[in-house]
Amino acid sequence: MEGFWDKFKKGAQDVGEKAAQLGKIAKLQAEVAGINTSKGGKLADLGRKVYSLYKEGKLSDEVKGLLQDLLSPIEEAEKKVEEKEKEIATIKKQTGETKKEVKEETPQAKETAAEKVEEAPAETAKEEALEVRKAEVKQPEEEKEKPKRKLR
Repeated sequence: MEGFWDKFKKGAQDVGEKAAQLGKIAKLQAEVAGINTSKGGKLADLGRKVYSLYKEGKLSDEVKGLLQDLLSPIEEAEKKVEEKEKEIATIKKQTGETKKEVKEETPQAKETAAEKVEEAPAETAKEEALEVRKAEVKQPEEEKEKPKRKLR
């Protein structure tokens, strides 16, 4: 018959072994995640390289055919981006805004604009809180002015 302390020691040893196993598993899972992240980056690099070769006309017709389902949506997305950029340029021309004017904005002007934006909501919130407080203070006074009815 095992004593209490013997059972306790065995239980503690089992827990320790299990914790070590879980630690090793967690470490290996972290390594797998790191490897997969690296792999994903390399796949993205490969995709950019293949697309670059496609744009340069350096892919064979066979490869183009195999990749067409992937290349077509990318080309469509590029066309949409171009259209949106043209719209932006048109709007900027209509408003007289140019890239140079935007870049010439000083850091001081940006800070002043940011301060105005930050101050406006705070002032509005203070005013609203003051109005609410005034209403709370007035409410008991109004109740005092009402004649009380006697119950029979």
